[in-house]
Amino acid sequence: MIRIVKKQRVPTVFVKIKSKRADYDELVSSEKDEIKRVLLGEQGYKCAYCMSKINMSSSTIEHYIPRNGKNGDMSLSLDYRNLFAVCDTTRGCPEEEQTCDVKKGDKLLHIDPRLQEHIDKIYYDRSGYIRSSFSSGAYNFDDALNQILNLNSRQLLNNRVSAWKTLMRVMNKKKDKAWSNDFIRKYIEKFSSADDNTAYSGFLLYLLKQRV
Repeated sequence: MIRIVKKQRVPTVFVKIKSKRADYDELVSSEKDEIKRVLLGEQGYKCAYCMSKINMSSSTIEHYIPRNGKNGDMSLSLDYRNLFAVCDTTRGCPEEEQTCDVKKGDKLLHIDPRLQEHIDKIYYDRSGYIRSSFSSGAYNFDDALNQILNLNSRQLLNNRVSAWKTLMRVMNKKKDKAWSNDFIRKYIEKFSSADDNTAYSGFLLYLLKQRV
């Protein structure tokens, strides 16, 4: 999972659309596309939950607080800060392979990608397994990561490990001698940038920081 930094000022496209539409269900396809382009851009074309690369055709608009169901709140259905771009590639797959919004449906998350203090409670092992150090009653982040989002699906584990191996090959080619902290920090800075579009960057960042 990556930190999603929302702009202080609501993007113009949201202001324009909200002046014409009462809620998300009134949107036409072109308006949804406008919204999705803004969300994709601010997330570096990465899924807000699994960090896989996404584009206009492989993504959907996610409502962090659902607009339907027992946890739903339609008043937030066009709220810029309630919306993310997420992958849509596991739709139609068996349930054990579904991830992110496809798996989540109308369930309510307690882990919030907009909050750095929540992201800071996430950690990984070298097999790509994502965990959280926070657990308190109903607010169990591991349940969100595993049961609601299924971020430890076999495919995602493989993808994260593959991304790490690819990064190691690239870094080893650029550095003939023993790695220095300055060398590693350059990559940490790259993956920490809001403009970075590297898939699974949260996992890469975590492992790199262990080496400093």
